[in-house]
Amino acid sequence: MTPIIKTDLSDELYNLENYIIHHSCDIEHWFRTQWLEYSAPFYASVDLRNSGFKLTPVDTNLFPGGFNNLNPDFAPLTIQAVSIAIEKVCPEVRQVLIIPENHTRNMFYLKNIFELTEIFKNAGIEVRIGSIDPDLKKEEIIQIDEKNSIKLEPIYKKNYRLFLKNNDSSTFSPCAIILNNDLSAGIPEKLKDLDQHIVPPLSAGWPTRRKSSHFNYYNEIVDEFAKFTKIDPWLINPYYEKLGGLNFLEREGEIQLAEHIEKLLVKIKKKYSQYNIAHEPYVVIKADAGTYGMGVMTIKSSEEVINLNRKMRKKMSVVKEGLQVTEVLIQEGVHTEETINNSVAEPVVYMIDHFVVGGFYRVHTNKEKDENLNSPGMHFVPVSFETSCLMPDQGRPCDDKANRFYAYGVIARLALLAAAKELQN
Repeated sequence: MTPIIKTDLSDELYNLENYIIHHSCDIEHWFRTQWLEYSAPFYASVDLRNSGFKLTPVDTNLFPGGFNNLNPDFAPLTIQAVSIAIEKVCPEVRQVLIIPENHTRNMFYLKNIFELTEIFKNAGIEVRIGSIDPDLKKEEIIQIDEKNSIKLEPIYKKNYRLFLKNNDSSTFSPCAIILNNDLSAGIPEKLKDLDQHIVPPLSAGWPTRRKSSHFNYYNEIVDEFAKFTKIDPWLINPYYEKLGGLNFLEREGEIQLAEHIEKLLVKIKKKYSQYNIAHEPYVVIKADAGTYGMGVMTIKSSEEVINLNRKMRKKMSVVKEGLQVTEVLIQEGVHTEETINNSVAEPVVYMIDHFVVGGFYRVHTNKEKDENLNSPGMHFVPVSFETSCLMPDQGRPCDDKANRFYAYGVIARLALLAAAKELQN
């Protein structure tokens, strides 16, 4: 199954895609100069939205949890990319330890961990899974399907190093630790002051990272990219505002939130008027720290936040691991005009180091094009084109499906570059 776009592209967005395909050498050279200055995150995924008049990232995840949703035909790309990425961390790497999330009963997530371990194994690296869940006291085998299982083991710490115990009383002491846990519950003592390499760094976790900070850096990247592509940065960049001092349950900051929403809606309406866009503008309010689609709501009028019922205020007050929401990102809403089998869909691009390794479409049968698709009931469709989609084909139209995914990869790498600057600073 391949996606279709239910509307014609605007002239501006079509010209942008056309530029990307036919000036790929210039674009790839520009990226190479950027990667000489900034180190790419170990891995990342970027959620995109294509409205037909705007193509932009709406979220960047530095602890991606959907490797099981990638097209297996692209596996050689992930193996090669992870080999390069881990050698930068530990040139003589032999053993790595993956630390997963603590919610070990989420079968979809566990399949992601299995696929991640397979990537390392196929790259010739011994890999084991160590849990920081304090309730895990001994190794646990979890069957993820009829043929495969994973083994979770408790982590131990001694002399600033993490290790696992072997059956023969020896220890498994890796040179590198791969975090697939976004640390929403905080940074545990076991992960502090380690002599081992840990990637992504602890600073990439939600105790310190903020979405608004990421988009500040994305603004800088887009402004530079727009200089030589000669585009309006808005075409690939959502407007946003940040607001702190909120308490949704106690209705603190409600008036200020409404004012910020109104300000942003006016700004969006001006752009819609400039480009003769008939859609109704909206904003998405997101917890500034957090993931899994929690702490998210769609608003079309500033008055809506004044009249939130208790259920919605409770939903917005906490996110994963009970993290309290006091700061939000108010982001321009971007309609998704892509569908698969008449269900709304949005592309998610996966990268290891600075290489695009594939992606999938997040699909929801019960959502509309202006709603959050990262919610219960979603499913995933791997990118399944006849080419890898990682290089342009100038002999095909710029809106050919494979060429479109290459363009998506370019925009996703802009977000990746923003994340690189974010982590470096």
